[in-house]
Amino acid sequence: MCEAAGLLLAENIVADWDFPPFPRAMMDGFAVRLADAGKSVPVAGELPAGLEWTRSWPDGTCIEIMTGAACPPGVEAVVPKEQVSREGDEIVLPLEIAPGEHIAPQGSECRCGRSVLCAGQLLTPLAIATAAATGRRQVRAIPRPRLGILVTGEELAGENEIPQGAKIHDSNGPMLSALAREACLPTPEVFRVRDNQSEIFHLLESFADYDLIVISGGVSAGNYDFVPRVVQDWGGEALFHYVQQKPGKPLFFARRDKQLIFGLPGNPLGCHFCFQRYVAAALDALEGKDPRAREFIGTINGAIRVKAERTHFVPAQCKASVTAPGAWQVRPLPTVSSADIFSCTAANCFIEAPPREEPWPEGSTMSCHWFLNQGR
Repeated sequence: MCEAAGLLLAENIVADWDFPPFPRAMMDGFAVRLADAGKSVPVAGELPAGLEWTRSWPDGTCIEIMTGAACPPGVEAVVPKEQVSREGDEIVLPLEIAPGEHIAPQGSECRCGRSVLCAGQLLTPLAIATAAATGRRQVRAIPRPRLGILVTGEELAGENEIPQGAKIHDSNGPMLSALAREACLPTPEVFRVRDNQSEIFHLLESFADYDLIVISGGVSAGNYDFVPRVVQDWGGEALFHYVQQKPGKPLFFARRDKQLIFGLPGNPLGCHFCFQRYVAAALDALEGKDPRAREFIGTINGAIRVKAERTHFVPAQCKASVTAPGAWQVRPLPTVSSADIFSCTAANCFIEAPPREEPWPEGSTMSCHWFLNQGR
């Protein structure tokens, strides 16, 4: 059942008995009757947790009892060890003992038949403990989507190859794999492919049973940007291509039956932001989570220049405000281009800056998004 941690529950879970199922001692001490308050009484025996008291215990005696043990019939309170004085097999009880003191009555935490977990609830460790306490060893949960990653580009050197000439190392493949890990997905399958239509088509076939496919590169307007065409030849229905944003304008999105296909730009920052902004939202929706949960409002401590016709995704570093509790201070991290990953490795969020003729001035409050596994 622990494998379901972090998923959303797909069923209601009901208590199968009272909790606790018996009057439970809440302290290490002595099970007593109220009539014996202030008296010196002999200890009739010891009762650890997990065992039942099977003997009688006469009036004017007590039982040494451990935390979690089932109180025998007739016990009216548990007196902690620190509150008695003991000599041999006798103890002196305090003058005042409150009825039910340090005893959790049967059913005081939860009654049999009560709904303890509801469908749609996040399976946290405490929720899993609750399910286990009802006797469940398995639960039905909304599974994590299966993600396939396809990295295109004639310019990419092989995994163990030293780039020569016009070749470069692949950074998108490792980055997308890391993003999938941040999204708590099963380890994704990653393929690299040249800018070749038949090879791309063949590798898409390998992902035929996946819930979601992410393709990096091959989605712009170049002569070798084949991805949108190949996805449609494969049976995908193109839903949109190009978004008025920077970076990531060439974003492509298609659907094939229930399968979602994202074509992300090959530039690393564009690829990264499109995953964080769109793919992560789709993953949340597939898992039944709120895609808006990573959004927050922050105050920027530096001006942001944008082009009038496009929304800008600006990498940023966010910290809690020192002067305004509950507020966030967000520092934009300037980049050279949409391929520049070196300027923003310290980013933990991004600012979504709408189009505007004038720069957004320092002190503006703006919509921001935490990166996966950050901030919330």
